[in-house]
Amino acid sequence: MDPVKILPAFCILALVLAAGCTSGGQPKAPITTATIVTTASPTPSPTATTPVTTVTTPAPLFPNALRLKSAFTFGNGTSWPTDAAVNRIWINDTYRWFNPEENAYQTRVAPAGEKFLIVFISMVNRGTERAPLPPRGNIYVLYDNAIVSPDTQHPLPFMNPNSVPSIARIGEIEYSRNIYSSEQVEDYGYSHGQKLAYVNPGESNAVEGYLIYDVPVSVVPETTYVKIVMPDKTEGTWVLG
Repeated sequence: MDPVKILPAFCILALVLAAGCTSGGQPKAPITTATIVTTASPTPSPTATTPVTTVTTPAPLFPNALRLKSAFTFGNGTSWPTDAAVNRIWINDTYRWFNPEENAYQTRVAPAGEKFLIVFISMVNRGTERAPLPPRGNIYVLYDNAIVSPDTQHPLPFMNPNSVPSIARIGEIEYSRNIYSSEQVEDYGYSHGQKLAYVNPGESNAVEGYLIYDVPVSVVPETTYVKIVMPDKTEGTWVLG
């Protein structure tokens, strides 16, 4: 082979190979490593809360107290079982009572900070023999830790020689009728001005009447009670509202 012809061919081949090594476009850009930045989560602010006020309702003094008009029977096991009941109440800071001696009504005003509570009571003997009547002094009004006896300033009926009994009627309630008779209501423990000690059998012989108490103006029926100590030593308790 002619050496002069080989050299140019070799040079051309070298150029072709060099061109092939650089084909495929522009050189690639260097790879940049991403930087990861960790950001701490912000601390959540405390959630505002509305203060809760707890109201404590005082427990009733007598959770099993009877409601108005409910009967409590004393004398069970005897021949004179008797139903006692507190039937209704009346509350005001004044009342008018009829003074028999003056033959006129007079107004009584409750002392400062007090009011009058009138309680209506009935006793019905369901037996066959007469029953002892709970005396006025055995009937109390209770509220909070206080015990109140009937008002001693209210004049009770009394007998005048050779005349009819003197009865101090109350104007606001004097035309109220008894439950078991059509007669007008009067002081508890009296009938037509005569003091009673017993309850005879039968509804027609029921003993009915009212008692008056001085109580604070803050007293409300829902937390006020009447307790009666019965002749057989049992006790009946009524809530007034």
